[in-house]
Amino acid sequence: MRLTNLILPELEQLLRTAPGEIADYLSDFHPEDIADLLERAEADFSARLLRVLPPEMAADALEYVDQDRQIALVKALGAAEAAPIVDEMASDDRADLVAELEPSTATELLERMDPLEAKDVRDLVQWPEGTAGALMTTDYVAVKVGTRVGEVIAEVRRKANEAETIYYVFVEDERGKLCGVASLRQIITASDDARIDDVMNEKLFTLDPMADREDVVRLAQKYDLLAVPLVDDQHRLIGLATIDDVVDVAEQEATEDMHRMSGVEPVEDPYITTAFWTLVKKRATWLVFIFIGELFTGTALRHFEEAIAAATALVFFVPLVISSGGNSGSQSATLVIRAMAVGELHLKQFIKVVGRELMMGLVLGAILGTIGLIRAFMWGNGPGVAATVGLTLVAVVTVGAVAGAALPIGLRALKLDPAFASSPFIATAIDVIGIIIYFTVAHAVLGTHI
Repeated sequence: MRLTNLILPELEQLLRTAPGEIADYLSDFHPEDIADLLERAEADFSARLLRVLPPEMAADALEYVDQDRQIALVKALGAAEAAPIVDEMASDDRADLVAELEPSTATELLERMDPLEAKDVRDLVQWPEGTAGALMTTDYVAVKVGTRVGEVIAEVRRKANEAETIYYVFVEDERGKLCGVASLRQIITASDDARIDDVMNEKLFTLDPMADREDVVRLAQKYDLLAVPLVDDQHRLIGLATIDDVVDVAEQEATEDMHRMSGVEPVEDPYITTAFWTLVKKRATWLVFIFIGELFTGTALRHFEEAIAAATALVFFVPLVISSGGNSGSQSATLVIRAMAVGELHLKQFIKVVGRELMMGLVLGAILGTIGLIRAFMWGNGPGVAATVGLTLVAVVTVGAVAGAALPIGLRALKLDPAFASSPFIATAIDVIGIIIYFTVAHAVLGTHI
């Protein structure tokens, strides 16, 4: 923002007096800095700036601009002036942009674009949101089996400016089937006369374009890949998901999980720019749901009204009991959701996880139960109330731990996002269960005294 404030007045002066000098003026700036300028300046100024920049330079900057702003700038430029810039964008970025435009605007823009680039966009936008194909770029370097390394290097140089990545060169057979990959390190350290077949690695890690985008992240993380090749049912290479998209997806998925685990519907835009009523809607849904759930806590308390009247000392321990169960469940849910998100935990391990959390709950419950029992004695309560508090804490913490672990795995089995088992949801459910357990234990321990 500071950089924008410093150069904006000079750019405004150049736009009025010498627009042809702006490209040279901005040539030393990183495209992301120019994008920051395009986002923070007035839309009219940003559109005028894009008009005087070379299409390649404008495209490099536009790729870093927030998508809502991209759409606004395309509308401000008009299809005729926007098309040459969009032509120069990376294939996956321009497909994402066109997919978000209004149908009429998208159609007009595609008609103005280079026919080959427009066809590429149409091919890419067919992949559903959330799939590996939706991340795909078709700008890559591929050579045929038998190509000499010297020729491969020449091909890399030829495509260097348009390819999304040149760090991998993919090798195809005569029928177009993907049969190997060579890293740039392997290529430049080999002799020019060597065949690419002798350099390439035949062990490939590929995905179907319809695979979930989270699978791309897991594969790239597990094998330290800079790009994940996407192939069709005949193992022909149709595109790549590159590391920049992998990082973006990992961030988006982590953000969505964090929001859901906090009881908030995922917010796509930055917090500070998200509309007030959008945030209200995103937060109110879960708050109302949790509030209704908490009403059952009151219902449970009313059910045990006579017991409370007969042993009022029990009331003082209600917050202690229900919060301990909710906290235990939230801990388990967080650990299990995170383990599943990074691929450390699978559905087939359900029994092992539940058994582990059962033992964990008993141990943690015994620790808290002992503290609660001592506290009950310190408040001058008799052994009956103290035993009730201690035993209840053991039971509630155990139930919370098991439920917190089991619910996310159950949601994954139903093909739902495990993060829906949010901490507030778990805590609300355990509140009601905790009350029932508490007074059931009290009735068993104190008997006719309540």
